[in-house]
Amino acid sequence: MHTLLFDSMDLGLAAKYRRSDIHAVIFMLCLGRQRRGIYHGALITYYKGKPKLSKLGNCSLGMFIFINGENSSDLIESIAVHEYGHSIQSLITGPLYLAVIGLPSLIWARRFALKRKTGESCDKYTSRYPERQANTLGERTTGGKPVRW
Repeated sequence: MHTLLFDSMDLGLAAKYRRSDIHAVIFMLCLGRQRRGIYHGALITYYKGKPKLSKLGNCSLGMFIFINGENSSDLIESIAVHEYGHSIQSLITGPLYLAVIGLPSLIWARRFALKRKTGESCDKYTSRYPERQANTLGERTTGGKPVRW
């Protein structure tokens, strides 16, 4: 199934994204030496040693996934499943992705990190709809185990 998604995405890639979007992705991919690969049709980049980038954590922009490569290999696999779920959400919601999924996910991730840093009690990271749905979609599509924070 993931091959079909990749093929249909590949055919219209240049037509779907503005030139500035493509330049932004190319810039992110060229930020230094990273390990890259294809994960179920998505381009995945593992970055290391960039303090400013590591504050961003992990993210998915369409079929481009960025993961902090300094995590353990088991955690990286779980994060990849979760982030791939966000890629599926992007395919489903199309141009509404940033407003419907991206922004709520970013706000929750920042709030969750702040609460953990200050020691406040908080809900599980995957208790909010964008994260819970990303886990479900990623698990169903890849067959892997997503994060359970």
